[in-house]
Amino acid sequence: MSRKILIIGGSGFVSGTLARIALEQGFETWVLTRGQRPAPAGAHTLVADRKDPDAFARAIQEAETDWDLVIDCIGYQPDDAIQDIAIFRQRTPHLAFVSTDFVFDGVASTPYGENDRTGPLNAYGASKLEGEGLAGPEATVVRTTWLQPADAPGMVERLIVALASGGPVRMGDERVACPTFIADLVPVLRYLGEERVAGVVHATNGGATSWFDFARGVATAAGLDPGRVVRTSDPGLDGTLPARRPPFSALDNGVLRALGRPAIRHHGDAIAEAVARAVG
Repeated sequence: MSRKILIIGGSGFVSGTLARIALEQGFETWVLTRGQRPAPAGAHTLVADRKDPDAFARAIQEAETDWDLVIDCIGYQPDDAIQDIAIFRQRTPHLAFVSTDFVFDGVASTPYGENDRTGPLNAYGASKLEGEGLAGPEATVVRTTWLQPADAPGMVERLIVALASGGPVRMGDERVACPTFIADLVPVLRYLGEERVAGVVHATNGGATSWFDFARGVATAAGLDPGRVVRTSDPGLDGTLPARRPPFSALDNGVLRALGRPAIRHHGDAIAEAVARAVG
């Protein structure tokens, strides 16, 4: 009998890649989306808006099946976690959630471990943190940072275009985190959910960097001039953006190491692969 998985938000960057990999690996796969983008071919599609609790509950009820695993890739309000637990308590033995580095205040100088003190600086981080607690001790909560799409134009592709245009490319150098490529995150997320690993787990590509150094890495990998990348203030710290970002939010994948999982590759290797794909 095939294993059954439900992915909430199954047409987005993380969720869409997760759904495609689940299908490739033989899962009978359901996705719940708002129906605004096509779901991966072969997936059962449930259509509802996460912000409409009645429609969400109705879509799950009408599926008339249970799942071996439910992964929520889009919930960030505390009510989302409460709703998931209420709806899926009798429909799946395990729930997994995707969280964020925004639960930290950014005052550290070394990567944050899973048990380090939290202190969100904005409403999004505060909501995610509250949701983590409401998910309960048996759920899997995966924190990650600076996500880069697996099969859609992202920061790497935008930088190649900007670097090829001839002018300076201005990038902030005041924020530091671990750029994480979704193609590397998804197998870990699936593993944690399948193994029913309880609690908070950090999962990022290796290596902490700023957007300035990230851009220089793209330039070098593409055979372009890294000197064209110019340091500038970071809009996440200088008040330009409405929500303040943590200045340092690199994460340490301590739980994955303790589980004996292979280290997720360095983000520089992922950049090189993305550049090779982009330039043909």
